[in-house]
Amino acid sequence: MLRRTWLATLAIFLTAVPAAQAQVKLEYKFPEGRKSTFKTTAKTHQILSIMGMDVETEAEESVVTSSIIGKRNADGTLPMTHKIESIRTQLSLPGGINVTFDSADPNGKIENAQVAFLGDVFKALVGVSYSVVLDAKDKVKFVEGTETFDAKLDGLDPKAAAVLRGRINAEKIKQAFEQENGNLPDVLARQGEPWEATEIMDLGYDQSLTLRKRFEYLGTVEKNGKTLDKIGVRALTVVYAMDPKSASPLKATKSDLKVESSEGTILFDREAGEKIESTMVTRIKGNLTLTANDKELPTTLDLTLDISGQREPLEK
Repeated sequence: MLRRTWLATLAIFLTAVPAAQAQVKLEYKFPEGRKSTFKTTAKTHQILSIMGMDVETEAEESVVTSSIIGKRNADGTLPMTHKIESIRTQLSLPGGINVTFDSADPNGKIENAQVAFLGDVFKALVGVSYSVVLDAKDKVKFVEGTETFDAKLDGLDPKAAAVLRGRINAEKIKQAFEQENGNLPDVLARQGEPWEATEIMDLGYDQSLTLRKRFEYLGTVEKNGKTLDKIGVRALTVVYAMDPKSASPLKATKSDLKVESSEGTILFDREAGEKIESTMVTRIKGNLTLTANDKELPTTLDLTLDISGQREPLEK
């Protein structure tokens, strides 16, 4: 009887060992001198039904950004330089308006006069560079270099300047960096123990979506000769907001949006401490109340966001 009890105890102990080993520490790392390039592709499909009339838009935008981590200074600060290397955009707008822009084509031009100013918008963004300076604990201390972008706006078409104004500013960059590098748990991650984080998505034109996301560790996968940690992610709730001070003639005064469906993954290189790949598809539906000239316009929204990213090149 004693032997059976001892054997049962041993079996339980051995069974528990893999679970303990499945606990991993996931954290972003910022080694001096690391250079990386990341391509993000965002596809959106939106149907906005205003008083029964559908307004449909589609967009696909690919942005390549590079980053270089500098040397840590005597006071513990660490500068990271970020640069927008290229942009490629395709838009399908109401009224049969189609827009294509590729920064790789120096002679590229948007022919439609109604939206020609968008060419200035994209061209102004390509080449933008700024620095995020971390403190000794790798938290954002300050952002510098955005004043160079602000200087570009003075010579642009007024419509383009209106779209870009406020898009590249220190506070938004700080917020985006903290969100991008703040979605991992403070404790050891293990399967079956999800965690949550809130992210704000800037939509431009003084609009934003606040998404509450749930993350879950799913173990490891092999890709291109490397062992990567896989993290599942999905959006739980969404809140739409529009700055009441927005210059837009169309204001959003009420919103009741729900996450219809959501699914995504992150592949994380634990050794390097960086994200290698990500995918996320979220469908959002619900009601909005828009106002124009003090008149309320009951509106429904059906929005699908398909966002993916890939480190380039993927190093072995």
